[in-house]
Amino acid sequence: MGRLKSTYPTHLPTMRLILALLLITSFSAAAQPLPDSIIVIKNSYVYNFSDDDDLYQTERFSVVKKGNGYNLNGNEIDKKKIKDLLSAINDQSNTDNSLAKYQVDTNQIKNNPGKLLHFYSNKKEIEWNEQQQAFIFKELTNLNNYSAGLNEYLSTGCCYTMHSTGKKEYIIQLFTTGKITNEIKSRKFVWGYKMPWTNEKGAALYNYNIETTLGNVLKIKEKTIKPLKGNKLLQYLVNNIIGSNLRSLYNLSAYSYKKEIEELKTDFTIISFEEVYGHGRYIWNESKTMKVVLQNNQMLKNIYLIFMASKQGNTIYSRDSVKKDYQEYINRIQSIPFIYNHLKENPNSRLDLYYFNNKGINDYNMESINKNPTSWARHDKWVESLKWYKEKNIQPGFDITQSIKNSRQNDCGCNYRFDRSYIEKAIFFEIHDANNNTSIWFLLPDNKVLLYLMDNETALNFKRADFNDTKELGLIYPCALFDTNGNRVTK
Repeated sequence: MGRLKSTYPTHLPTMRLILALLLITSFSAAAQPLPDSIIVIKNSYVYNFSDDDDLYQTERFSVVKKGNGYNLNGNEIDKKKIKDLLSAINDQSNTDNSLAKYQVDTNQIKNNPGKLLHFYSNKKEIEWNEQQQAFIFKELTNLNNYSAGLNEYLSTGCCYTMHSTGKKEYIIQLFTTGKITNEIKSRKFVWGYKMPWTNEKGAALYNYNIETTLGNVLKIKEKTIKPLKGNKLLQYLVNNIIGSNLRSLYNLSAYSYKKEIEELKTDFTIISFEEVYGHGRYIWNESKTMKVVLQNNQMLKNIYLIFMASKQGNTIYSRDSVKKDYQEYINRIQSIPFIYNHLKENPNSRLDLYYFNNKGINDYNMESINKNPTSWARHDKWVESLKWYKEKNIQPGFDITQSIKNSRQNDCGCNYRFDRSYIEKAIFFEIHDANNNTSIWFLLPDNKVLLYLMDNETALNFKRADFNDTKELGLIYPCALFDTNGNRVTK
């Protein structure tokens, strides 16, 4: 009894306050009058090639109070569905879009960044060396990254795409005695959630139940799934944070092989080193590859040697080959007058000379420019088959000239059909100028120079028009051969 006397006065006011709040809340919910009608407006917009959307169509749904219930297009609506919609619209937590609302443990984020790495889906992509961990831990413990990721997650489907040129928008209006008592408007969206909604005061409302209860009233099945919560959302956000920093993580990946890379200091100044990010111009299906940018006093100041060293077991390809071969490669490049003179006269231009493990060209680039006898035969067979149209005096439903051109590029590359033993001795190099023009070249064994790819307006002093191209921008494949003085030659 003594214990009861000592605690009762302390807790009684708190208990009374809680009960009072519960009664007030219950009274407010019960006393809140139901609207006479609910008007739902669905606007559809189409893309108009500008910053504005063109209103294409408006649909109106009128939910009218009738007796003790509601009616929509002659069909009775359960009053509970109306109450559920109103409850969702008026939920006091609607303006809260915090991580806690979605059951994400911020203490775990701040205190256990190492544990968060286990949420990353592509675990084999990154080795997580010391430098990578130090970098990503700063990003993974920054709560702002999670808040931004949450907002991005909820706003997916915001924008037009190549295959989606329409947007939707919902407006919910509550009427009592002919006057609007409340109005909320969804975001414009192509797909995804209707939230955030915006109320009359301009506040953003985040509540998935608004759209589900609206769907129940209008008898529309929602295609979206309930927003992620807890560890499922945390995994999504961790993946998003790591994914947005992949470029930096690839840069730091090469620190795993710093000891091997520093062996090159005997012959070069190491300008930079990183793991190759992406594929398509230099490598394709090769294993993890380190890109080491090298320079020394035997090169012009705007020539760089790019050593592409693939991962071999627990290390990278031996450095002995590049040390042994680089002088020959540099001498050959610098002995081409029209290349050498351009670099001397344009110090802001840059030539990157590539060395793939132990040679100046790799299988991917040989295949790109030369293809192989099997694909050559396929092209020849296709060209032969097209003669049928001429023999039968039939007009095909496609452009024969363009068809041959496409087939030749796909199956013959530059269509010089070099012997394998010849093209595998070529040297790959890339030239960048001060105006962001890029071109890819190959120095062939007999010192002919092949301009393979040209990106943007010029390549050295050559213009797109020199290769019969009328487009102003984009990639083209001149496949043009030059002698050492820059004169066009044939094979």
